[in-house]
Amino acid sequence: MLNKCTVLFVSLAMLAPLSVAEQYVEIVSQQLPTEQTEYCSGLAELHSLDRYASLSQLYQTQPAGLIWSHPERRRKLALAILSLAQDGLQPGDYPLALNPPDELDHCTDQRLSSQYLQALEHLHLGPVAQMSAEPFWQPENSPHSPQNLILQLAINGLDQIDLTFEQARPSFPLYRQLQRVYARGIPAEPDFTPLAEGPTLRPLMRDPRVPQLRMLLQLKGYLGTESDEVIDAADDSYNLSLQEALRQFQRDHGLEPDAVMGRQTLAALNLSPAQREQLLLINLHRMRWLSAQRQPYLLLINVAAGDIRLFQNDSVIWQSKVQTGQPKRPTPMLISRINRVTLNPSWTIPPTIFREDKLPQIRQDLSFLARSHLQVLDHQGNQLDPASIDWERPRGILLRQPPGPGNPLGRLVLRFPNPFSVYLHDTPSQHLFYRAERNLSSGCVRVQDAQGLASQLLSTLSSNQQARIQRLLETTETHEIGLPQGPQLILGYWTAEADANGHMQWFGDPYLHDPSLMEKLAPGAKEGEDQYNRAVYGYVRASSDLPLSN
Repeated sequence: MLNKCTVLFVSLAMLAPLSVAEQYVEIVSQQLPTEQTEYCSGLAELHSLDRYASLSQLYQTQPAGLIWSHPERRRKLALAILSLAQDGLQPGDYPLALNPPDELDHCTDQRLSSQYLQALEHLHLGPVAQMSAEPFWQPENSPHSPQNLILQLAINGLDQIDLTFEQARPSFPLYRQLQRVYARGIPAEPDFTPLAEGPTLRPLMRDPRVPQLRMLLQLKGYLGTESDEVIDAADDSYNLSLQEALRQFQRDHGLEPDAVMGRQTLAALNLSPAQREQLLLINLHRMRWLSAQRQPYLLLINVAAGDIRLFQNDSVIWQSKVQTGQPKRPTPMLISRINRVTLNPSWTIPPTIFREDKLPQIRQDLSFLARSHLQVLDHQGNQLDPASIDWERPRGILLRQPPGPGNPLGRLVLRFPNPFSVYLHDTPSQHLFYRAERNLSSGCVRVQDAQGLASQLLSTLSSNQQARIQRLLETTETHEIGLPQGPQLILGYWTAEADANGHMQWFGDPYLHDPSLMEKLAPGAKEGEDQYNRAVYGYVRASSDLPLSN
C-alpha cells in the first residue's frame, strides 16, 4: 500500500517539468485555503534538505489548513527552540519559531514550518555541512542518508514536539557527554590573567610567574586552595605540589606530563574560559557529524588525539592508542569499512617517502639499502641489482621491504577502500606510543595493539579458523584474510572530549582545523582572535626528526 510520502513523490514526478519551487507552490496552495499561488518569501535555508520539496511533503501529509494554528503547538515549538541553547545553538537564529505571532496567515505558517525544519536539521547535523567545513571522503555508494531521518521526524512529530527534538538530538555518547558539560558551562575565572611569556620553567626553579601559575591552577581546579601551612603569595619556588598539579593539567590537555612549562603548556594555560567555550562549541558540531554518520559496529579514530575505539552500538568493546600523520603528511578524514587483514605484510615504499626520505640516503650511501633490508624491484616484481640503477634519475622501480621483525608495518595490516593508499597497521616503534602527541607517521595509522584489534575483528570465526590464522601469523609468509562483516571505519578529528563523569580532555590541534571551523560557525565572533591563534599554534610541535614510515 502506498503511504502519503510515496504518493507525494509520484505526484511530483508527474508534475514535471515544473521546478521544485513551482511544485511546492501547487501542493501547498492545495492544502491551504487561499487564492494566493506565489510562493512565500523569507523561508529558512536548509543545507541537507531541499526546502521546497521538504515543505511540500510536510504539508502534503497534514490535514488541510495551517499547521501552527493551535497555540499549544506553537508554545511547545518555542520551548523546544529555547532548549537548543544547551546544544550550542542560538535560539535567536529561529526568531519566528522562538516568538510565534498569535495571528497567522499561510505565509507566516510556512515560515514557521521552515524554521521548524531548520532547527531539527541544525540539532541533528549542525548549522554547517561537514563537506563545506571539514570535508571527508566516503564511497560513492554510501547508503546512509541522515536527512531522511530529519524529514520523517518533522512529519511524524508535530504532536509531540519535545520528543521530536529529543529524537533529533545526537544520541552518540561522545556528543551527549560533551553536551552536558557545555550546558553546565565553563566555570568563570574572574581573576584570569594570561601568564607572561618567559624562559621555560622546570622543576625546582624559581620564577616570578610562579605565584600567578599557582593561582591559575587553583582557578582551574588542579590545586587545592586550603593547606596546612600558609602559602606566601610572593613565593616564586616551583615546588613539588605545583609540579604535580601541572602534570595533571598537562595530561588533560594531551601534553607531555613532564611538569615543564614550555611554549605549549603556557599556551594551554592561557586559554580563557571564553576560548574554551568556543572549543566546546566547535567540537559539539563535530560530534553531530560523527553521530549522524556512524553505524552500530564502528571503529573510530581521533586523528588529533591519537586514540582508537571499537564500538558495538554505544559501548566501547576495545580501545588503544594510535600514531597518525604528521602535519605535513596528514592522515585523511574519511569513512570506509575494514574489509581484510594482511598477515606478515611486505612494505612497498610509497612515492612520497621514496622521493623525500629514502632517495637522499641511497644517493649518499648505496649500502643503506642492504642495512635497511630494502629490495629494488621493477613493476613486474623482478628483483634488480641496485648498482645497475641510475639513482640520480631512477625510473620504473619500487623499493620493498620483505616481512620480518624490522618491517615498519609490523606483523599485520588492516585494509579498507580509500583513494589515499592509507591503512591501519602494526609497528615495531612501540616506544613512540608513550609520547603524548603522536602525529608522527606519513599518513597511515599505526596501532599500538594491532594484534588485539585483529583478534576482536576475527572473534566471530570458528576456533579452528582462528587457530589457522594464528599459525599463518607465526610464519614469515604473507596471507590475506577477508573480513566481509568488518566494522565501519571513521577517521575523525576533534580537539575536546568529556567522559561519562564530565571530566574534560583537551587535545592539540595538529592540523590547525579549529580556527577555520570556528570562523565558519561564528564569523568574526571569536574573542581575542590573535591570542586564540597564538594558543592553538602553540600546540604544534616542530616536525619530528624521527625516521618516517606509513
